Amino acid sequence: MSTRPKIIITGAPGVGKTSLLLKIMERIPEIKAAGFVTVDQHGKKGRTGFILKTLDGGETQFATVGKGRGARVGKYLVDVETFEEVALKAIGFQSGVDLYIIDEIGPMEVLSKMFCETAKMLLKSDKVAVLATVAKSGSGFIREVKRLPGVETIELTRESAGKVEEDLVILLKTAFADSPASTKTAP
Repeated sequence: MSTRPKIIITGAPGVGKTSLLLKIMERIPEIKAAGFVTVDQHGKKGRTGFILKTLDGGETQFATVGKGRGARVGKYLVDVETFEEVALKAIGFQSGVDLYIIDEIGPMEVLSKMFCETAKMLLKSDKVAVLATVAKSGSGFIREVKRLPGVETIELTRESAGKVEEDLVILLKTAFADSPASTKTAP
């Protein structure tokens, strides 16, 4: 079996990385995918937290503004345990899945060592494709993931979004044109 694409999309906050992933997923329904996207939660005074939404319909809030217990990243408290409970299931090996979506590899998510190890395993696997977003800057795993062999990093801008979307749809459709769905083995 050939090596599957490993694509990391980076860019400034708010540039449209999550929207790009969602648009790509709509255009490639024939490719069996698993994973998650992270969406903002808003209140009267702006962004109040983050919700993790899995591609199979699961959802949980894992970061919120306020006081209390949890790991602090900026003004947000991150519930690492809740994040792991949902995210690790979403990106853990699933028979028949060809493409894993990871949105995002950022300061909140990398608080989980298990998440980092699972993401790294997927990015090193020859058997599955990965389409992920990663913070534009950062150290540790954020920096490491961009340097993994075989990983292509694309910087998204508002001006490049249409072309990047088109290029990635073609890349993914081409990568899976020669193999029937649901015939994959564990990464």
